Amino acid sequence: MFIDKEKCIGCRACHPYCTVGAISSVKWNDRTKSEVNQDECVECGACLRSTICRQSAIFMPELEWPRLVRAQFGNPYIHPKIKDGVPPTPEIKTNDLNGRIPVGVTEVVVEMGRPGVSTSFRDVQKVCSVMAETGIALHPGSAIATIMEDLAAARIREDVLGERALNVMIVGCIDNVRLFHALEAIKRVSKEIDTVFSLSLVNRLAKDNIAQALPIASSAGFSIMPHAKTNVGLGRRIEGEN
Repeated sequence: MFIDKEKCIGCRACHPYCTVGAISSVKWNDRTKSEVNQDECVECGACLRSTICRQSAIFMPELEWPRLVRAQFGNPYIHPKIKDGVPPTPEIKTNDLNGRIPVGVTEVVVEMGRPGVSTSFRDVQKVCSVMAETGIALHPGSAIATIMEDLAAARIREDVLGERALNVMIVGCIDNVRLFHALEAIKRVSKEIDTVFSLSLVNRLAKDNIAQALPIASSAGFSIMPHAKTNVGLGRRIEGEN
């Protein structure tokens, strides 16, 4: 995002609308103007969509790669292109319909960055690498997979590593036998990154109605906050299952 200093009157009305606090006042030709810090801006477009600028000084230039990746992970109107032939990752809430997460497997969702903070793709790479090394298979239809040069190794393209994102979700699955080791590694790497970090674990309940990931996560040192989304049985029965 840019602000046309010829049009800007320095009113600062746009400053609160920046999701990462990248807009500030600067001196320009002995007058106070607003300016977007290009290193911090995540190209989410919130300042422009707010229509708060009565001078129409805020504008988004045509974004080229790799700068475009910032908008793909921050602007709700710009999405990364999933590879041809790969279906997008289904919503977890529809698992009773698609059966992507079987019993005995845990979906691991790591979310990095938030409005006000954002995250660097170098930090995202640290977490992705640890997840892959411990056996978590990233879903090929997730947004993060679109910028991987090697999905199995969870290696992000080199030209993207210098960019930032408002929010990144890393989605993958692992069998419960290996989950404890994976969670220990994720806990260690969470202390090496410079952003907010949340971890979600998703199970299908076994016949005893136990979410197997909960005691495993607890033993790995995580504080459990079971904000569950429970399906009320409105979906169809998955073929071949009771």
